[in-house]
Amino acid sequence: MKWLRTLVLFDKGRVIESNDWRTVHESYVRAICSIDHPAGSGKLTLREKERVGTQWQRNGVGYLRSRFLQHMTGPEGWRAEGDVDLARNRKQPAISLYPSKKAYREPITSDFGGFDFMTTASGGTRIAIEWETGNISSSHRSMNKLAIALGSNIVEAGVLIVPSRGLYEHLTDRIGNIGELSGYLSMWEGLKSTVKRGLLAVTVVEHDALTKNKNIPYLPVGNDGRAREGRKKL
Repeated sequence: MKWLRTLVLFDKGRVIESNDWRTVHESYVRAICSIDHPAGSGKLTLREKERVGTQWQRNGVGYLRSRFLQHMTGPEGWRAEGDVDLARNRKQPAISLYPSKKAYREPITSDFGGFDFMTTASGGTRIAIEWETGNISSSHRSMNKLAIALGSNIVEAGVLIVPSRGLYEHLTDRIGNIGELSGYLSMWEGLKSTVKRGLLAVTVVEHDALTKNKNIPYLPVGNDGRAREGRKKL
């Protein structure tokens, strides 16, 4: 798999210049570049999407995420930390009710769930990484979770890893990708004012090669509702 670029949406407190950030970035880029298919080939070769009757055959996404996490906790030697508590009891901003115009704070009644990968670098920097090959709404949730964790001082670096638009074309339909997120980057960049010290980044990845060779199998597709729906769409 190829690392294409890392977009740093904001950096408060010069995290980008730290040895921790350099070390973690180099490490997760190596983990990205270690993802191959067929396994052992040294590169990620994907079968091109193909129309079969009224449905499309595309590649599933679970394989990519699992291989990334295996490389991070295996060859890269990182220790994955437990789930993160994004604090239901954190203080909500005061908002106004209408028509009374009274100040009000809406209680937090939902959980965010943990991050795909979280660890602490040798210098103490806490890093959360979301490998996002879920549907596009899941990508937005992941970015929002990272921004809240940064604003709450739970982590000092948050990274979302997403497919390029070119990779997206050959994956299960409606997968999050940089093309669909690009119009929202300015909104997340604007959240830097809520952070005392922290870095928010988006890393874009892509396949190494495409093939029509029928001896190269498609990456397995899950059986949830979105996956079934995606197989039917053009």
